[in-house]
Amino acid sequence: MGLDVARIDSTIFETARERAPRAARTTAADAPADAADVSSSDIPASPPPAVLDAIEAAGRVAHDLHAQGRELRFVPASESRDGRMRVEVTDLDGNILRTIPPSQALDVATGGQLD
Repeated sequence: MGLDVARIDSTIFETARERAPRAARTTAADAPADAADVSSSDIPASPPPAVLDAIEAAGRVAHDLHAQGRELRFVPASESRDGRMRVEVTDLDGNILRTIPPSQALDVATGGQLD
C-alpha cells in the first residue's frame, strides 16, 4: 500500500467548502443501551480553523514543490527493505532524485526549504 499523494495537475487550489450541519440519525431513545455517550451535536460541522490552516499550508507547499518539478513520495515501513518509513524526492515522472529523513519531510511540509 503506497502513501503517494495524487499528482497535482492544476495550479489552482481551493479551500474546503463549509458543510451544512448534519441532522441527527437517531435519538437517545432509539440508541442501544450500550451505545457510546456521543451525539451528532458533538461532531463539528467542519474541521477547526487550525486544521484548515494546516491543510492550506500543505497545499501551498505541494504547489511550490510541483512548480520546482518535484514531489514527495512516502514509502511505508511495510514496503521498505529496512522496515522504516522512507521519504523520496522524485521528479514529476516518478524518478527518485534522493531520499530524505522523515524529519526533513516534516520540516518541508511546514514551510522549510528542500535543499
